[in-house]
Amino acid sequence: MRHAPVKSVGIIGGGLAGAACAYELAQAGIESVIYEARAAVGDGASGNVLGLYNPRLAAEFGPESQYYAAAFEHALRVFPTLPDIDWNPCGALHLITDDVRAQRFAKMQRSWQGLRMAHLSAVEATARAGIDLRYEALFLSDSGSVSPRRLAYALARSAQQIVQQDIDDLDALAAHDAVIVACGMGSNRFLPQALPLRPVRGQVTIADSPHAHDLKIALCYGGYVIPCAKQGILIGATFKRGQDHETVEDAENTENIAKLAAIVPLLTNNLQISSARGGVRATLPDHFPAVGCIDANRRVYVSAGHGSHGILSGLMAAKLIVDMLQQKEDQGSQALLKKLSPFRF
Repeated sequence: MRHAPVKSVGIIGGGLAGAACAYELAQAGIESVIYEARAAVGDGASGNVLGLYNPRLAAEFGPESQYYAAAFEHALRVFPTLPDIDWNPCGALHLITDDVRAQRFAKMQRSWQGLRMAHLSAVEATARAGIDLRYEALFLSDSGSVSPRRLAYALARSAQQIVQQDIDDLDALAAHDAVIVACGMGSNRFLPQALPLRPVRGQVTIADSPHAHDLKIALCYGGYVIPCAKQGILIGATFKRGQDHETVEDAENTENIAKLAAIVPLLTNNLQISSARGGVRATLPDHFPAVGCIDANRRVYVSAGHGSHGILSGLMAAKLIVDMLQQKEDQGSQALLKKLSPFRF
């Protein structure tokens, strides 16, 4: 069914997913309004001072890998165009801490397409990192970090923003030609068919130590650690299924530090915690987002369930949704769209 061209879109949610929709709509010349229940965009799960951006790594290059690889490439085109997002393309070392990772990374190098990666010896990894490492590593030269909060600000700047506005139902947005629901765990309030969204709490820890400023690159080891400019390092992140509160927990700082100490003990010597932040991510049972049209007659779309990969996944989802709104013929492969479908559950 062909619709009239879209001129105005209401976006429910001002996190990374909603802000990315505003950005992609602006690139297509479409006006948008973000309705955010909190005091500002990026105040929820997207509000960390720094976040790591990596494609979600899997051994085989199937539809999921296709999505994250495309998301990674798209983000690398977008980030240089945005001001004041604390973008640091420092690269990332995925440490090979066991045989399972060794086998998965070896398969990735054979099957993934277009992603620059290299297997490094422990000596080579140490030279890249600036600190002593005892593990071989998969090096992703194009990975790095960005401020999710600042990224949300930058992506949303082209949209009108109505904050502290809790939308009750879609009828309140009837003046718009289409609506995009991108409000995480709250998305089901607006969908005719509920998604099996689950909350996952994550906490990051910002700390300093004598060797923290020697680290030149992001390290991934089950957890991750990112160079954090003058503040030292950011260590993340806990993964608490079913928890939906944002209160900082001392036990989770201890958990983050212990996981890092087991892999890179040098960074945790005389470590001093300066701050921490907890957030709640929305995930789906298959750990893949729901992206697409949920109501064709009312032109309602959803971008939800991005989990811990929202920096990349939110941007890619937004691009796909805008292609759908514009009724472009090339909206991604059918296998990928089927995998992303909100009706797959």
